[in-house]
Amino acid sequence: MRTIERILRILRRNETPVTDPTFATYYSMLVSEAGSGVPTVEEARRDFESVRRLIDRAFVA
Repeated sequence: MRTIERILRILRRNETPVTDPTFATYYSMLVSEAGSGVPTVEEARRDFESVRRLIDRAFVA
């Protein structure tokens, strides 16, 4: 239960809501599996989007 509360607290402190379910799943797993040193939502979103663009290009090509 504490993990869920921690995830919600981290997501709430971000100014922009997390509306992408794929990113929300990714970040939830990241937070729940990492003990400390979790990237901020902005950092995680930046990293996630760069990987998503590479994957999208690979499937289009």
